[in-house]
Amino acid sequence: MFTFKKTQLILMLTLLLLFSGCIKRIGSDGLTLKLDPNELNMQSSMFPIEKNFTIAKVLVNKPDLGINTTNQITAIVDVDLKVIFMPDTKATLDIAGEPYFNKERNAIFLKNVDINKISFQNNDIAKNFSSELISSLDPLIDEVFKNIPVYTIKENSFKGSFVKDIKVEDSELLVTFGL
Repeated sequence: MFTFKKTQLILMLTLLLLFSGCIKRIGSDGLTLKLDPNELNMQSSMFPIEKNFTIAKVLVNKPDLGINTTNQITAIVDVDLKVIFMPDTKATLDIAGEPYFNKERNAIFLKNVDINKISFQNNDIAKNFSSELISSLDPLIDEVFKNIPVYTIKENSFKGSFVKDIKVEDSELLVTFGL
């Protein structure tokens, strides 16, 4: 019995040393770490993303990621728009989505991504096309966040195989590791 507790203690201490990040709690469900919003990343080599439509060309720039009070991961995304018969303009999208972990890619992605707000550099476009543009950009933004991770665990790390749960709680991104 004593050997078992000693082994358990050594295992827990080893896990604490191996895992970087701020420890939120240790419980029966496993070790929960808090990821700092500054650790969220998007692979900058993937941006800008260009998408051509019949009447428009859209350029999606690298998002600025964060965590909001509605327990979602948020992003501010700058988009360059070139629409036929209109002056070129820029838009800023305020989006939010739910995190999920993909074990095959060892990364956190967003699902159920919604555009909460859109603002245009050119106010004439804002008056006439904002709702149409949101419905057109929604699938594109959703696709970007389904294919490009917001956080990646290093390939040579074994941490990814122990991810048990991921959620946003009290404006903190929490990753629970366990067996």
